[in-house]
Amino acid sequence: MGDRCYRCFRPVSNCFCPDIETVDTGVKFVFLMHPKEAYHQKTGTGRLASLSLASSEIIIGIDFTDNTRLNELLSGRDGQEGYGDGRGHYPVVLYPARDAYFTDSPAFRDALGDRTPLIVVVDATWFFANKMMHLSRNLHDLPKLSFRKEYRSRFEFKEQPDPACLSTIESSYYLLEELKEAGIARRDADVTGLMRVFQKMVRHQLACQQERHIALAKEQYPELFSSPEE
Repeated sequence: MGDRCYRCFRPVSNCFCPDIETVDTGVKFVFLMHPKEAYHQKTGTGRLASLSLASSEIIIGIDFTDNTRLNELLSGRDGQEGYGDGRGHYPVVLYPARDAYFTDSPAFRDALGDRTPLIVVVDATWFFANKMMHLSRNLHDLPKLSFRKEYRSRFEFKEQPDPACLSTIESSYYLLEELKEAGIARRDADVTGLMRVFQKMVRHQLACQQERHIALAKEQYPELFSSPEE
């Protein structure tokens, strides 16, 4: 790890922990994080989202079929009472599907009842997210939840497969705003901190990108950066 922060996993010189505002939303998030996002992705936002959301968890892997912790958390599915930390939760996976609930669907409210929503978020690129969903058989029949509204990513320096593809922290933010409107998440929960830390990361990456472009230009065209006296 060297000079990395052991909390946000970013370089100590660019640690975002002082900018993270943890908020209790009344919703539990579980981030299923691909190993590349966990250990190699410099622009991954899943860890920032998890640190911003009280009681959230990160589980790292690819095939979660036999993951003991996840199966405990999902044990309240299908109307079951559940066991351990799965008791009292209604698990859904945030994933687009034709039969997905919307946040304001009466059917979602009825299925939820008086239980706490447990939102499973697959934290990976779309290619790996689809692979993780395919391999993880315990996610196949889990109810899906999707956005009622359409959103566009603000990931300015990272090309997305589609403008509607959102980063993990953006997805968490927009979903919570919809859940607040639906009266499911705590209405007094201020989740704007997720977007503030995300925007700081975007500004930092844009600045780094600009520095790299300037350094490359100096290397290839040194005459453009020479002073008149030289």
